Amino acid sequence: MKLNIGKLCLLFTGAFIFFLLSCASKPHFEGQGDLCGIIIDENNKPVKDFIVYCKVSDKKVPAKNPGPVKTNESGLFVIYGVPSGDYLLSGSKNNYLSIDPVLYSFEDRTRIICLQTRSYKSAILRAEELIGMGQIKEAESLIAKINCEKDSREELYIKFYQFLLSEDKDNRVSIFKNLRKSNFPNDSFFMDFTNKLEEMLK
Repeated sequence: MKLNIGKLCLLFTGAFIFFLLSCASKPHFEGQGDLCGIIIDENNKPVKDFIVYCKVSDKKVPAKNPGPVKTNESGLFVIYGVPSGDYLLSGSKNNYLSIDPVLYSFEDRTRIICLQTRSYKSAILRAEELIGMGQIKEAESLIAKINCEKDSREELYIKFYQFLLSEDKDNRVSIFKNLRKSNFPNDSFFMDFTNKLEEMLK
């Protein structure tokens, strides 16, 4: 029997295309897998000890939310035994910008999701850039997402920016009162700082 090379090649090509399409149409794996990701900063450097939260966003997935987990020294995190489906990933760490919930379709166990944050200094510099361009609401939103340790100097500066950017006098008074309740009673820098804000309220 004589083989027709042209027909054989056509048959092989068709079978190969069918194989690719059948794989592409079934992205979900069976069972559970390890959801892996990395957190990087504004310089694309890994962020250690960033807390990552994972919330189920798929009605087909059991309601129990996996995590939270912390990143290692390489900025990597692993959430073990996660069923395929849609999830909302978010995160936070002191002196870093929090990561708002990101929808992630966990369909491929070999894929690693990359999420980016900003350090405190970078976020403040960016907020100042936005203020300089007259984008006050954007600057307010950015500053509100910076996480800081309670009663730290970083938190003090954030409150200062919130005070200056607010156009609502009642909100300014509320920020000022909260600052007065902070644990800086014997700190001369803090006292000078709050006295200046008090002058601005008059």
